[in-house]
Amino acid sequence: MADSTSYLPPEIIENILLRLPAKSLLRFKAVSKSWNTVIADPVFVQNHIRQSKHSNSDNLFLCPNTYPIPVVKLGDKKIQTLQRIESRYARWPELCFCDGVILLTDTTYMRFALWNPSTRTSKNLWHKYSCPDAAFGLCRDPATDDFKVVIADLDYYSVYSCWNKSWIMLKKKYDTKYTGLGVKIGNNNMGVCVDGASYWLWSNDNATQIELVYFDPRDDEFKNLHMPENIADANQKFTYAVELKGCLCVYYNGMDESRIQIWTKEKGIDGHSWKVLITVENVGMSIWAFQPLCFVGDKIVVWKRGLLRRVLLVYIPSEKRFEEFEKNTVGIFDYPIPYIDSIFFPTEKPRPKTKRERKFLQ
Repeated sequence: MADSTSYLPPEIIENILLRLPAKSLLRFKAVSKSWNTVIADPVFVQNHIRQSKHSNSDNLFLCPNTYPIPVVKLGDKKIQTLQRIESRYARWPELCFCDGVILLTDTTYMRFALWNPSTRTSKNLWHKYSCPDAAFGLCRDPATDDFKVVIADLDYYSVYSCWNKSWIMLKKKYDTKYTGLGVKIGNNNMGVCVDGASYWLWSNDNATQIELVYFDPRDDEFKNLHMPENIADANQKFTYAVELKGCLCVYYNGMDESRIQIWTKEKGIDGHSWKVLITVENVGMSIWAFQPLCFVGDKIVVWKRGLLRRVLLVYIPSEKRFEEFEKNTVGIFDYPIPYIDSIFFPTEKPRPKTKRERKFLQ
């Protein structure tokens, strides 16, 4: 019997497949040779990531302190557990994430792993020396789709290219009076991956001056990014970086500890302009404990971390107040990691895009 899908135009089949979860797509690769070709195409994979981000509104998270690892959906004061994932990397610290792939390490900080929790695929990497005080990043070159791991330690940084399957070590060439990315605000050396680049905030030894730097995968160089004018004050200590709504954001509380202002950068690696995204009033917590996770409508979900208690809150802008999430079975977890349902794994060098595929990506 003829395949009933053979009567559908390829564009229709592709659009249907784009809306399916990664688990189903892996099974459907065996339906036919043509379906396998479509699903394995790197262009389709990237479009599927975009579709997943859009449909889930960036409010799916992994809770790594519970095993099996739950995938939860953050709604309006509710936490819904969608599935639980088993992983042999359950006890490995998570360093950073990009396009559904997580970079992890073991206690030696020489052995690393790239892990996609949607497909359970992984790849182990070995670094030439231990680097527990380094800063870590993941990024994908928007021009070539080459997926890269970045480890920045003291005066040198290492870049792993998934295309070339090898490391290169480079000396930092930008002007800085600081020793390296080992001096950071807070205790977080995770790079924030947005628009294909990885971003870090770092400061001098006394935390009296802040710089926002990023790794540009197009030329494998570190560069400085101008901060919003209100944050560029040399005495501004308490500033953090995060991704919200697919954009790079920085937030700070200035001299007024009851208000936290979140700024968002324009899209694109080369965009340098900023605007205020939201001002959170009546904060009632140290900015160290304040971690914005995502938006649910016009409300912002915040992870409040403390030494004895960690809790999820939702901020209601119209009422300028916080409400605690309903009790759930997930338990107290470490920093929630954004989860993207993705079949992406950066091991294959993509073929050149055709004219039709370039149009489809727009």
